[in-house]
Amino acid sequence: MQRLEIDTQRGAGRPLVLVAFVVAALVLTTVYFREGDKGPLHVTRTAMLAVSAPFATAGTVVTSPFRAVANWIGGRTVSTADYAALVKQNTELKDRLAKLEEARLENDRIRALVQFAKTENLASVGARVIGRPTDSWEGTILVDRGTNDGVKLGSPVIASGGLVGQVVDVTAIDSKVRLVTDSASGVAVIVQRTRTAGVVRGSVSGAITLDFVDKNQPPVKGDVLITSGLGGVYPKGLVVGDVSDVINAPSDLFPQVTVLSRVPISKIEEVLVLKPQATATSGGAGE
Repeated sequence: MQRLEIDTQRGAGRPLVLVAFVVAALVLTTVYFREGDKGPLHVTRTAMLAVSAPFATAGTVVTSPFRAVANWIGGRTVSTADYAALVKQNTELKDRLAKLEEARLENDRIRALVQFAKTENLASVGARVIGRPTDSWEGTILVDRGTNDGVKLGSPVIASGGLVGQVVDVTAIDSKVRLVTDSASGVAVIVQRTRTAGVVRGSVSGAITLDFVDKNQPPVKGDVLITSGLGGVYPKGLVVGDVSDVINAPSDLFPQVTVLSRVPISKIEEVLVLKPQATATSGGAGE
């Protein structure tokens, strides 16, 4: 009971102390604003600031490295986010550019095909290559045009560089084309310069040769070979290739002539399928 009374007495004095501090603060504030710059309160404040200034400066110096690190980390976080956004944007732009470039190249190839057909006055239908040989023994491609598009068995197939081959199988929606490089292919041609006749044949390796050409009128390197039009399968005048090598040994019955096609057969992507001028024989062995 006595302890409780002591605590009550201590607590009763606290409001008086608080009131005293408040009154003192009001008095000092009033005196500070009423006295001049040289008053005792102003002088005391100036002295205290002068004494504490070195400690404030030291605190700023000590903490500045920590604040610099904090600012660097904050800036680093923003830069990393910006970098990730720039990388994503750069990837998207590269992808878009690649698509635009592919579209441009395709347009250039198709424009060349259309111009070639128009120059040669050939009735044709454009087609894309949708299938290639699965092994080196088969010299054929598959294109995305069939009987629904007017393609017929035996239709010649060309590109802007010249002859590609002949349709040997056709469905309503696609066609199989035997390439001039196939070992079963044969095309009746003439040497443009000398008008000498011969037959261009393919091979298992994909190489093209000119066979049965007159030994007394052999072609020379650089001669152009064009379709002769004999047999009615291929229109006359289509470029088949250029002579790249000639060996005319005395013991040979015919010169050995190597031919280089102007068409990148292994890379071709678009072709023109021509309407045959006459009924073609099956098998596509040529003219």
